[in-house]
Amino acid sequence: MSTEANKDLTLRWIRAFNERDSVTEAACRTADYRAHVSGMPGPLDADAWTEFLATFTAAFPDAQLVPECSIAEGDIVAIRWTITGTHRGDFLGVPATGRRVTMQGIEFSRLVDGRCAEHWSQFDVIGVMQQIGAMPAPA
Repeated sequence: MSTEANKDLTLRWIRAFNERDSVTEAACRTADYRAHVSGMPGPLDADAWTEFLATFTAAFPDAQLVPECSIAEGDIVAIRWTITGTHRGDFLGVPATGRRVTMQGIEFSRLVDGRCAEHWSQFDVIGVMQQIGAMPAPA
């Protein structure tokens, strides 16, 4: 696939997340999908990824991910993004606070035959914990 087609796929994947369209989101992934996510002890398979998304969206049900920029080369697409949402459910053991949060992150996706096969995501969990009052902000 072309780099533009690969970028389009990742944007379709993000749109599916924003719309909570789990069927389309899953269709954007290969059967042997693996995700490497900040704070997780090892790679997530497709089922663990689905659970991760469900847990995150339960904590931030109005979360919206906005791609800030993307770069594609070969079968890899890199995206820098911002996500905003309201803390309305448990997040890493912290009960809902009702606070708005903003988190920045980056991700790299390796695509195979028009689907995401492998995903690496890094994001500012400490910043979110500070925004919801679970950790002190730096002085």
